[in-house]
Amino acid sequence: MASRVQKTSALDDLTRRREVFWQNVVQEILNALSVAAGSGGRLSASAGGAATSPSPLDEMFDGRMAVITRLGQRIPIADVFPVFACSVEANPGDREVSTDVQCTVFQIHTPGGEVFTLPVHEIVAVHSLSEELVRRMEEASQAGHMDDSQTPDAMPFGFAAFTSLANAERARHREEDEGEEAEGA
Repeated sequence: MASRVQKTSALDDLTRRREVFWQNVVQEILNALSVAAGSGGRLSASAGGAATSPSPLDEMFDGRMAVITRLGQRIPIADVFPVFACSVEANPGDREVSTDVQCTVFQIHTPGGEVFTLPVHEIVAVHSLSEELVRRMEEASQAGHMDDSQTPDAMPFGFAAFTSLANAERARHREEDEGEEAEGA
């Protein structure tokens, strides 16, 4: 019986880890789109604004890129931004809470003028009508994460989501080990 409980617990942990990874990937994609939208110089958050914009990035914001929700609804993207995109430096407790919720809810404007506010855990897919748009999104993401010492190929797209998850796992294990050492002392 204990073996079955351990297997179930291990599968639950694996499922949670995969869900967190996917949420981190969605978060990274939407953040990259937000940065691209903000830097594109688009005239308005509409398909017409994207069509008349001087920036080729704005083709990503004419509705060809979309998110798919848990309910199966396709929400085309004309503009996107995180609802809470900053950290609070007041005290360690507030900072930890703000870090936990930072960039986990996004507001998405559609070309038709609708506005959706969605948490990342409600998004099951990111949809694009062309491979070219996905490539541009990857390039925009890499450009947004680069500093002077990095090259565009330094980190593959989606790697930040994996790194974030791995760092959280290491921190959790470190805290557990420190707790066990304190109990044993």
